Amino acid sequence: MKRKVLIEKISQNTNQKPSVVQKILREFVKVLSEALRNGEVINISGLGQFKTKITKPKIGRNPKTGEIVPIPERKKISFRPTDWIRRYINSKK
Repeated sequence: MKRKVLIEKISQNTNQKPSVVQKILREFVKVLSEALRNGEVINISGLGQFKTKITKPKIGRNPKTGEIVPIPERKKISFRPTDWIRRYINSKK
């Protein structure tokens, strides 16, 4: 689902203007991104947990030249859905 469709569905379900929903979604992403950048764990009841994990530095290889390339450590975003969402997704319709 694309962002525009998500905004339209939320707008219809909440009787809010799409512009209001878009502002809220934009702010949500902004706050979430800033918190993850600072290493915070974000728990959203009914949805799940967002957090960052540090990947270890490793050695990679350029597939064209075969040259060895060091890959530095970096942050990776991890999302763990709630049990309810897992059960809902895996249940039969």
